[in-house]
Amino acid sequence: MNTFIIFIILMPIVGFALLAVNMLLAVYKPYNEKLGAFECGLTSFNQTRLAFNAAFILVAMLFTPFDLEMSTLLPYVMSIYLVSNYGFTMVLMFLLMLIMGFVYEINTNALKINKHNKPNTDSLIYKL
Repeated sequence: MNTFIIFIILMPIVGFALLAVNMLLAVYKPYNEKLGAFECGLTSFNQTRLAFNAAFILVAMLFTPFDLEMSTLLPYVMSIYLVSNYGFTMVLMFLLMLIMGFVYEINTNALKINKHNKPNTDSLIYKL
């Protein structure tokens, strides 16, 4: 048999065998620190969950197409001497579409983060 087929058959068997041995031999003793959230090994005294400003997620989502642009343009840069005027025209059209999208983001103030969207953290903190 091919060694790859043996690997494909043998790995799930080994994985399930190790899981079965762990379930049979492990001792389950839950206590407060094990069941709680990990906070550097210390018990937390206050509520540690704070609201996250959604504007940062929006900036990350708007950044993604321009980050992918660089990975799309890399093959063109590597083959710049092999492509003809048609390839150059396609790259210019691609860049023009991305620039139009960026101008649209700026005109709609999508990148503007104002302080009024900051979450109120006073109501989220519970004191003992």
